[in-house]
Amino acid sequence: MQEKPIQIYGSFIEDSAKIGQPVHYVLKVLHSKNQELFFPGNNTKVGAFEPIKKEYYSTQTSEKGSLDSAIYTFKFFDIADFQTLSLPIYVINASDCTKIYPKVDTIFLKRLVPHPELINVDAMISNVEIPLIQPKTNIKNVFIGGIEILLISGIIYWVFGANISRVYRYYKLWRKNIEFRRAFQRQSRSISQDPKGIQRLENATLVWKIYIEKLTKTPFSTFTTTEMVDNLKDKRLAKALKAIDSAIYGGNFSEKTMESVNIMVEIANAAYQTERRKIKLERKKK
Repeated sequence: MQEKPIQIYGSFIEDSAKIGQPVHYVLKVLHSKNQELFFPGNNTKVGAFEPIKKEYYSTQTSEKGSLDSAIYTFKFFDIADFQTLSLPIYVINASDCTKIYPKVDTIFLKRLVPHPELINVDAMISNVEIPLIQPKTNIKNVFIGGIEILLISGIIYWVFGANISRVYRYYKLWRKNIEFRRAFQRQSRSISQDPKGIQRLENATLVWKIYIEKLTKTPFSTFTTTEMVDNLKDKRLAKALKAIDSAIYGGNFSEKTMESVNIMVEIANAAYQTERRKIKLERKKK
């Protein structure tokens, strides 16, 4: 029986990123059940991308074949307007090993300052004010001032430190929730029955699992559906995941698919609110 052709897909989850910001690259392969292959490691720099970690997901097998997937996390520090990436997979044959590459994907640089070519250096120099020469600093006064600042800072932290820490934790939770919503909406808004739409659905599911894993600090991506339901205390999750898996691996796209996507958003928001309540309860205990 002739083996099915290997289908490989690689893309960034983010459209753009700042210099040094972690970016995520999804690599997936659909192949016949008996085909042996392996993914690239995560210990070598690829172009401008410096590796941080690799998350491998268990093989999913259906009538279409076996689906292997992994998410690579990179950082880049190049100031070019955009970067491209195409990670290969390695197929093991009888006599050798063959590289197969997906289509090249692009991620754009978010600039915090204008491009160097657009900066008017002459105008900047003409607007620079020449400061007056200041008197020599008195080291003794600087030392005394430093001690005073340390004492005041210590008192402020002793009185308000717990509140400051709590506010910062609230802010981090809120910020991560906003980032999740943006990434999830970007993937889920184009979900449909065609191959690209199904691909978006799978990407949205991966974004959701990564967020829940970081939010609850549990190895969520390795859990079974039963363990996921037990952790999140929401029985709707089992049916939602079943409907989404049926759409991705079985091509059974229906109204239930979009209902399940909305349920996943509701469950993520409930988990977010639970983490906020935990912080609030810590305050009452103290």
